[in-house]
Amino acid sequence: MDIKKIIKAQEEARQVRRSTANWEFIKSLPPKLRIALEYYIETGNFREAARIAGMSVDEFLYFAKDKANIYDMS
Repeated sequence: MDIKKIIKAQEEARQVRRSTANWEFIKSLPPKLRIALEYYIETGNFREAARIAGMSVDEFLYFAKDKANIYDMS
């Protein structure tokens, strides 16, 4: 896979995360959680986002999917 395909796939995944996210919910959260979710949406890096949120990876992924409605293609 060449670099252009990788970049395109990453951008498509970012667009899916952005479009499925419940932005009203995310904006209502305390800064620590809001920043973590926004970081995850932009980068797809759930491990670092979980660290920012102060959650376990499993706990963060549940929160992102079931509470913030963020769908990730990976």
